[in-house]
Amino acid sequence: MRKRMLIVSCSALLLLAAYFSGVHAALVAHAEEAEPGVVPKSYGKLVTAIPDSIGTGVIFEDKEGTIRFVSVTGMKEGELPRYDSKPTHGGIPRSYGHLVSAVVNHGLTALVFEDSKGVIRFVTMTGEMEKELRRE
Repeated sequence: MRKRMLIVSCSALLLLAAYFSGVHAALVAHAEEAEPGVVPKSYGKLVTAIPDSIGTGVIFEDKEGTIRFVSVTGMKEGELPRYDSKPTHGGIPRSYGHLVSAVVNHGLTALVFEDSKGVIRFVTMTGEMEKELRRE
């Protein structure tokens, strides 16, 4: 019985000593000061943010309709041009309207456009239309 009391007393004493001598503030170690990423204003207005392979990605659309994908570090990851009549590889027709949002589903990104007539189009990153919704 004495042995058990001694073990319990020593354990309690060690627990109290560890509690009072421990560090009570979280420490965060940084290799270097984090620098903010820079995005040129020429990329246009921010349309939406999506989950990305390295964190969060943001999508911009400029006045000409060019869509740019930028990582959270400010690095441009991709660009989709717009065209009027002659299709370009990976381009998006201007007739689809302006970019409203983007959706990531099972690792694939779909862009959501709305034109002046209220037609909503879901388009893949390769420029292929998946679905179309008409508003009445």
